[in-house]
This record gives sequence, structure tokens and C-alpha cells, in this order.
Amino acid sequence: MEKGFLPISFEEGKQYYKDFSQFDVVFVTGDPYYDHPLSGMSIIARLLDKKGYRVGVIAQPIEDEDYKACGKPKYFFCITSGLLDSMLANYTPMLKKREHILLPERALMVYMQKLKQHFKGCITVIGGVEATIRRFTHFDYKDNKLRRGILNDTKADLLLFGNAERAILTLLQRMKKITMDSFENIRQSLDLGSIEGVSFRVNKNEINPNIRKLPSYEECVADKQKFNLLTRTFYLLPDEAFIEGCGSGFIQHNRPSHTLAEQEMDYIYDVPFTRELHPSSRNYGQNKKMVEYLSSSVAIGRGCWGSCSFCVIPLVQGKEVAKRSKESIVHEIETLYSSGIKKINDLTLPTLNMYGSRCALYKHESKIYSPIIDENITVYDKKDYCNQECVGCKYRVLSDDLYPLLEGVEKLNQKYSGTSLELRSAIRHDIMLDQKKLFRKIMQFVTRLKIAPESLSDHVLKHMNKATASAFKEFLEEYKKVNKEQGTDKNLVPYFIAAHPGSTKEDMEETKKFCNENDIFVNLTQVFTPTPGTLSTAMYYTGENPMTREKIHVPRTFREKKDQKNILLDKEGEIVDDNG
Repeated sequence: MEKGFLPISFEEGKQYYKDFSQFDVVFVTGDPYYDHPLSGMSIIARLLDKKGYRVGVIAQPIEDEDYKACGKPKYFFCITSGLLDSMLANYTPMLKKREHILLPERALMVYMQKLKQHFKGCITVIGGVEATIRRFTHFDYKDNKLRRGILNDTKADLLLFGNAERAILTLLQRMKKITMDSFENIRQSLDLGSIEGVSFRVNKNEINPNIRKLPSYEECVADKQKFNLLTRTFYLLPDEAFIEGCGSGFIQHNRPSHTLAEQEMDYIYDVPFTRELHPSSRNYGQNKKMVEYLSSSVAIGRGCWGSCSFCVIPLVQGKEVAKRSKESIVHEIETLYSSGIKKINDLTLPTLNMYGSRCALYKHESKIYSPIIDENITVYDKKDYCNQECVGCKYRVLSDDLYPLLEGVEKLNQKYSGTSLELRSAIRHDIMLDQKKLFRKIMQFVTRLKIAPESLSDHVLKHMNKATASAFKEFLEEYKKVNKEQGTDKNLVPYFIAAHPGSTKEDMEETKKFCNENDIFVNLTQVFTPTPGTLSTAMYYTGENPMTREKIHVPRTFREKKDQKNILLDKEGEIVDDNG
């Protein structure tokens, strides 16, 4: 078998690997198998393959035979619902069931049950977005109540949260050194407490007295203030380890993985990908269209320190920005150009103008072993008190590292005739006010500029942890100035959230008035969805801002949520079916 996609069955495994008898790891994902560096599952699967492990992929399983396709792995099944939490994938903000969704509700629970049914005694590891944002006690919008941490509900053996490359490689290195058995029989040999980014069960007598204890699930259910305390604690201490009780058991959440070093990022993204959707994917035609423009997108980093109250990116990718080197990125782009691709459709980073930025409080050096590049690396810790309000903080060091990167792309565009780059990732407008030279360079590569003010009512922006309306107005003036300087008339595409906790109809009217007075066209508006793990969701559940302890208005009825959205869209009085 030609080495293209990783094998998706036992038979393909025999063709792909020499002397094949069993996969080491089998990935089970709710997403189509998209072999591209924008797919977290594909990144880790390719990394393991490069490291010499035998890897199988089961994508979008539905029938029993799908789960059996790769057989029982030597080490474990690695299970993810994909790039989106399965409940968010299945329901709109108005809790209307979406059509033609192949990802089951509570996907991690469904997949786990099926694997345990077909492979008695198999070891199971959950990870990805759903596992990460639901690892603690969390509010579930569909159930309208608190649910236990996902490790309790799935009965998985381990949970790898956030960036899992180091954790999964460390786990496999330790498993290779022991005789494999049931998880309970090998658990002590794995020294799980020393692996960053891992959550696992511990017995009461195993609890380290020095690890901070979170309120238990039962305490949070009995008292909303305890849930707010839990939320506030892990937000203010993002680098800590925690113990969390549930019933008679306990979960230990180790500290998250240190931010990946540049040399690790370069190694990971240098792994070869087909950059194609697997032809056996369900709904192939529909999914092919969805990923078409992504095929020539290039990831330049991970993470975001914007600290928006409603956002899961810091939980999933990290609050500090991990970046690839300019040389690694330019090399990938040149490879794409030389293969015949004419247009790079984006340089992806959650917030484009955060590339290269850092926090000066991460100044305490230590050495750790990186199983990614097989050598020791320097990592940094923050030991000073921090309120986690990063935007505007005196310790936040902004960077214009994106500028020379874009210059490098310009040189490639001159070398390869007819090639171009379009930037589609959003920028943070309040930060951009301190990066005016960089802003002008970015504007040369956009056809329309994506911006996310979210609201233009200072009352709501405070709860969103976003910059003030005046900062956005200042940005608008700079944007018009740059358009004029460059002789262009590029559209501004603002994104707004309706019915965020703290928001009233009057706040929506204030936002709409601002837009009208400043000639801002509004068409990208979404009703707030309570996403597990965020500050905003804690506000929605408790009616109080966990950080300020301020009591706030919460739009709860569908009628009020629709009314707030309709105000922004000039559709007051209409009943709008919300699918966004």
C-alpha cells in the first residue's frame, strides 16, 4: 500500500506496516478523517507514526463493525469527539436539533460504551475539545444542570487535556517499558502524577496533601457559590494541579502541559500530511466542500491570552501562544507553492496579531525532557500573583514577529508567479492599536477584515472581559485611515454575540445605535451558547460573575434571546429561527 493516509482497518495496517500483527494505538474520532495539520487528531496520529508507533484511525463510527475495524490496540484506544463538543454540534443556541449530524450526542460516552462492549479490558484514553472543556464539574446547556466531570461519566481510564503531544508520547514511552495488563494492574507503574496534562482517578489515601482541592461535584450542585468558586479557582490558577471529588471517588487533574517550545512546534508541523479528506468519509461531497479552502491554510501557532469570558480556546490550546518559527512556516508555504498551489487561504492562529507575544511574568526557568524532539528543553513558570486580565497588562509583551513572516511570504509570491496569501483569521482590535505598523502590513493581505467586538455596550463588554466601545471606535478610525493610505475600500466584518449574561435589550439597542452611527453593517451575530468550562457559562448558571461576584441579568428564555438578536439584525418583532 502506498504510504498516503494512515490505515483505517486491520487489513490496511498489514499493507502499511512491515511485520504487522497489531496496532499500538487506535484513534476513534467523531470527525471525518481529514489528514491535515488543522486536525488535532491527525497531528497526534501522524506524530506517533513518525515516532515508530503503529497507528490506526476509526473515523465517524456508527455501526458495530466500524468499531471493530482496527482490532484491539496493544496500548490503548485514543477517543475524541473531534473539533467540536458533541452537544454543541448537535444543537443550536435555541436547542433546536441540527439535521444531518453524524456525531452522536455525548459522543465520548457513546464511543466508550461501544469499545468496552467489543474489547473487554481495553485501555481507553479520552482527549480533545469535549474532554478538555468537560473535565471538571460543568454546566450542561441541554440538561440545564450541572454534570460530573467527563472522566466520571465516560468511565475512561485517562483523560489527556489541552495540547496532548508530550503527554501521549510520555505515556507510550512508559508503557513500552512494562508488561501490558489491565489498566488497574499497570497504573502504579506509569507514575501518572508526573505527566503534565493528564487527569486520572486516585484513591483517598493517594491524595497528595499539597495539591489544591476544588469543591466537589456534590458541593457545586448543592450551592451555586461553590460552582463559582470552582470556576474562579481554575481560571485564576491556570497552571495548577487540582483534586476534585465526586461521590466517593476523586479525580486528580495534573497541571496543564507547559507551552510547546518553538522547536517542538516546528517538529510537529514538519510531519508529512496528505492534506486531503479520506475518500471513505461519510458525506464525502459535503465535507469535501467544507474543508476545500482549509487545504492550503497554514497553522502558525496555538493559544490565545485574550481571556474572553465565553471562549474555550485558552482551555484547549493554552493561554500562552506557542509559535512555529518563521523558517518553518515559510518552508511549508514554499512546499505548497512548488506543488502547484497558487493561493494560501490563511495563516491560522486564534488571534493573528498575538503571534510571538509573551507574558513577562513567565520568567522562572526549568528544564524538562521533551519526548517530541527527544531532548531537554527550557520551560518557564509564573510564580507571582496574577489576576489573569492579560489585555492591557504591563507584563504583556506584544510582538511584531508577524511582520517579517509576511515579508517572507511576499518574497515567495515574487518567486512563484501567480501565487498569493489571503489572511482570514481574526485580529484583536484593541491590541492592534499598539501595533500600527503591523496592522498596515496585515491589511495588505486581507480582502475583508474579520473583527470580533462582540458587543458595543461597556456594561456587557465588562462581563465579556473585552475592551471598551471607545477602543473599538478608535480602531475604526485607524482602519479607515489605513484604507485611505492604501487606496482600498476593504470591508470590515464584525462579529457580535446576542444575549450574553449581563446583556439586556437596552444593551443590544446601544450596540445597534453605535453600529448605525459608525456605518457598521451587522450580519454575523450569534446567540450566546453556554459552553462547558467558561466564565460566561458560570454566569449563565449562577446569575453572578464569578470574578467580580456581581449579580447580573441573564437572558434565559428563547423569546428574549431571539429579541436581542433581532435588534442587531433590524428584525424587531419577527420570530427568527436561529441555526447559528
